[in-house]
Amino acid sequence: MLKYKILLLVPLLLLISCAPSKKVLTDFNLEFALSKISFRSQYIQTINASGSITFDSPEFSNSANLKVNLKRPDSLMLKVETIFGIGLGEAKIFRDSFQVVDNFSNRIIQGKVDALVQRYLGLKMGLDEIVDILIASPRIDRIEMQNFDNGELIIRAIRNSDEVILKFNSDFELESYKLIKDGNELFEVRYSKYAKFGETTLPRVVRIWDNRGRGIYLSFSEIKVNESSEREKQLKR
Repeated sequence: MLKYKILLLVPLLLLISCAPSKKVLTDFNLEFALSKISFRSQYIQTINASGSITFDSPEFSNSANLKVNLKRPDSLMLKVETIFGIGLGEAKIFRDSFQVVDNFSNRIIQGKVDALVQRYLGLKMGLDEIVDILIASPRIDRIEMQNFDNGELIIRAIRNSDEVILKFNSDFELESYKLIKDGNELFEVRYSKYAKFGETTLPRVVRIWDNRGRGIYLSFSEIKVNESSEREKQLKR
């Protein structure tokens, strides 16, 4: 009987020894995760990307091709086309102004960036902060709480008195970003399919939802980082 119990105990011990150990939260984990998003924001100066964009709302849903041209700190250009290359419209966002050309409705919308964000989201946010959110480097002022949940690092922080929830995956890449104002979740951004570009990483898929049930899904098949910056350096030599 004793021998039989010992034989049963052996596989049990093997299972316990092979089970994944629970991650222990340390200051290094936190610093490493935050340093990745901080470095990404500082490192990325230009982006030329192409892929697809999907608009989803209770009223309609549609997809199109997307081209993105970012040149920091001056401009962010978004161009939307049909699968046949017919331009549906484009958005040009500058330091303090924006212009949207809507070919479908044959109209042009323009104004101040901060006024637009304030009107629709009730937030103070300029071009730099918009770009940082799109490249998975949202800004925060201070950290209120941190913990591990099922192997993911979760940080509760404050940005301009608003609450921010950052969730990092097991590789300490930013997985989701929530912004909460006065107890109400304004929007959530989810990032996935990270890939290496130069000295940093970028998500190939960005999904954004707001509190009205509207969503924008960006999926990039091609991304080029800092190419124009490298060309400018070579020309100066």
